[in-house]
Order: sequence, then C-alpha cells, then structure tokens
Amino acid sequence: MGLANQSRTHNRTTLLEAVGILLENIGEQPVDSLENEQIQDARVAERTLLEFHKEGQTSGWSWNAEEAYPFTRDATTKEISVPANVLRWTIDPYQWAGRFQLRGQRVYDRDNRTYQLTDDITELTADVVWMLPWDDCPEAYNRWVVIRSARVFSDRILSSDSIFKYTELDERAARAELQQMELQQGQYNYLTGGPNLRPFPTYSPGAGLVTRRLGAGHRI
Repeated sequence: MGLANQSRTHNRTTLLEAVGILLENIGEQPVDSLENEQIQDARVAERTLLEFHKEGQTSGWSWNAEEAYPFTRDATTKEISVPANVLRWTIDPYQWAGRFQLRGQRVYDRDNRTYQLTDDITELTADVVWMLPWDDCPEAYNRWVVIRSARVFSDRILSSDSIFKYTELDERAARAELQQMELQQGQYNYLTGGPNLRPFPTYSPGAGLVTRRLGAGHRI
C-alpha cells in the first residue's frame, strides 16, 4: 500500500486513478493519495486491484515472460536462488526430465534430494514469468485489470447485480483489446515459435532417449 504502489507515470492510468474508478463505481468520492489511506473502501479497492493485477500476470504474456533465462549457482552455498518476483519457473523437460524444481525461492535437485547442486552444474536456464509493477505493464493490461477489479469490487461491497452486469460488458471489450495487442506484440507463429510459445511439437525419439532411465541414478 501507499507510495510504493502509487504510479506517477504521465499519460497513463495511475494506480491512484484506478482506485478512484473503483470508488466511483460504488458511488464514493475518489481519494487524493494512497499514502496513509484511512478510508476503508479505498484500502479494499487498492488490495482488489493488486490482487487481480498479480493474478492476470501468472499465465504469462509476451511482455512479462522470458525464455532460457540464466540463473547462476552461488559459489558459497552451492544453491540457486530465484527472485521473489518470479511467478513461474519452468526448466527444459527434455534436458532435465523434471530433475530441478522451484521450491520457495530456491532450486531443488530431486535426484539428489538437496538444494545444494553438484559441482558440474554452475548455471541453469529456465523459462520464467515475471511479476511486474503497475507502471511496467502495458496500459491495455492495466485498463483490463481496472475494469475487472471494478466489477468484483462493486459486487463484494454492494452485491449490486445491476453494476455487476454493466461492468462485465466493459470487461469483455477491454479483454478483447488486450488480446489484440498481445497478438500484435507477441508475433506468435506455430511454425517458428515466438515469445512464450515454442515451435509446434513433433515426435522426437532422440529427446526421449536422452532422459531415459536405466536405473536409480543412471541415465544414458
């Protein structure tokens, strides 16, 4: 809450403006600041916005996802720590067959049942989805979050069926605009792949043999 979340980017919908939209949607006056906010409805509105702002990013978009992002092992602890703003962390299944998993903010080696990696592994790459702050997300995304949050916020506070139906129509339109922007920006293509989308999978026996187990602790 407060200034840490209060957007100051010009010519865009700020978080303060978003809170005001939610308050106006239930017939309340907008607030002048998010710092030391004493109005209960304003605090709930901000929490609702941040709730859906995070939820919407977990699926991954072209602007908050990266492929083969490197994570380096700490020389002292022999562990790999992952930043707290990573929402999803996926390692190459063909290379490691699920050996490494993210537990909390550390990478866990399931084969050796430890967080301390062997000396031959100094770096791992993974596909990641980042949790970005309000100002770093596209305006189309933030606009969709505002409308979605306004619909849920009004239903939670007033249980107003009429407001619920009205803002649901706006949410559909904002979602369509967001998806159109995503298609243009992502440049997705099943033949060549693209951000957060690999080429169309085909049968690859060689990849299967790489991770075929002969027994406990043995690989081809």
